[in-house]
Amino acid sequence: MKASILSIGSCALTLLSCSLVHSFPTSENLAKLVQYNALSESPVSPEGLRETLLHLKEKRLFFDPMTTPIDVTGKHAFQPPDFENGDQRGPCPGLNALANHGYISRDGIAGFFEVIAAVNQVYGMGIELITVLAVMGTVGVGNPLSLEPGFSIGGKSHKSNNILGNLLGLLGTPRGLDGAHNWIESDSSNTRDDLYVTGDASTMNMTLFLEAYNSSGNDFLTMDDIGARAAKRFQESVSSNPNFYYGPYTGMIARNAGYAFTGRILSNHTEENLMGGHLTKDVFASFYAVYEEDGQLVYRKGHEQIPANWYRRPIDYGLVELNLDLVAWFLKYPILASIGGNLGTVDSFAGLDLEEITGGVLNATSLLEENNLVCFVLEIVKTFAPNSLSSLFKTLEVPLKFVTDAVVDPLLSLNCPAFNDMTMDGTDLLSGLLDKYPGASKSGVAF
Repeated sequence: MKASILSIGSCALTLLSCSLVHSFPTSENLAKLVQYNALSESPVSPEGLRETLLHLKEKRLFFDPMTTPIDVTGKHAFQPPDFENGDQRGPCPGLNALANHGYISRDGIAGFFEVIAAVNQVYGMGIELITVLAVMGTVGVGNPLSLEPGFSIGGKSHKSNNILGNLLGLLGTPRGLDGAHNWIESDSSNTRDDLYVTGDASTMNMTLFLEAYNSSGNDFLTMDDIGARAAKRFQESVSSNPNFYYGPYTGMIARNAGYAFTGRILSNHTEENLMGGHLTKDVFASFYAVYEEDGQLVYRKGHEQIPANWYRRPIDYGLVELNLDLVAWFLKYPILASIGGNLGTVDSFAGLDLEEITGGVLNATSLLEENNLVCFVLEIVKTFAPNSLSSLFKTLEVPLKFVTDAVVDPLLSLNCPAFNDMTMDGTDLLSGLLDKYPGASKSGVAF
């Protein structure tokens, strides 16, 4: 998947002993926002929303991923996007494949509940993790004020709008994932260019894909191979992108989660490799829209496919599993646990002191203990994501609640430490990051 934490998105619910409903934004707040959901056509009350979420959980329990491969026939047969008629595909291979197989809308305008249901049921990402990601996509680059909230998995579309014609133009057309730089999408992707180097962080760079594809001498990639690739791409961005930015959420977590999703979620989960981490090259190519023509591998933009006879994870990949994978990589490749960026020239990376910005709550060692890594990132999202929204959104209750309610329950469930106000150079952390790092200030988003 693209270096994004959708890009395209993890049962930790069982491991955390949380209820399904408590892992979602509160029923009351979501019911204010939506009069519809992708699983039924009837209006949703708070009680109806709870029933929908419970139905989603029950539906998942009746599905045996060990005996039933993901259906890619009939209504879920592969259909390429119709770009001429406005279909959207973007930087997340996993979401592109879901659209191409009709698990989310084939036009690429994905509903909030639709994404949660599809990513959980098809890929085995845990409800609490995909909920956070779906909230970020909907609030940051989608249409949270619509009666049918969601987002474009690609660029701008007339089909993705907020109420009253985007409030008479004051909000602007939702940007979609193509416009999610430093919000969901980030620098040093596995297969995409840095935005401020080429101007296009959505289209796959075939050279980068082939480097990843050939990084192992075997016919498969392991999590060790993917972790080494993540470290290599970090160094390449430092040495080639003067505006390289690696934020506490979008860099350290979202970007690296994208690498982890590729290995853990996109692998074919056969009996020999139930937990993933064994990504065969043919599966890798299929999910990344790479085809063989006349003995050569070629990229067809937007043509990502779920392979035939492909099995999802038997146990959902959630916040706990993500935490374990990232900690393993950070111990082996400490640069991946950095926070910072270049200062306007290549090879000028300046990192932050974690102990200083957290007021002594965490340091480089304690960050990698227990669930502290994910706790830190959820705290960043809860604290700073609302501050990154436009001034008009700041006056509206629903989008802010949409963000905070999505992370409060995971914070409590993980027994996270109590964080102080995060600061940098005598000001709040967000302002400090925007002031110091050109890559953050260019996008206007720094968390």
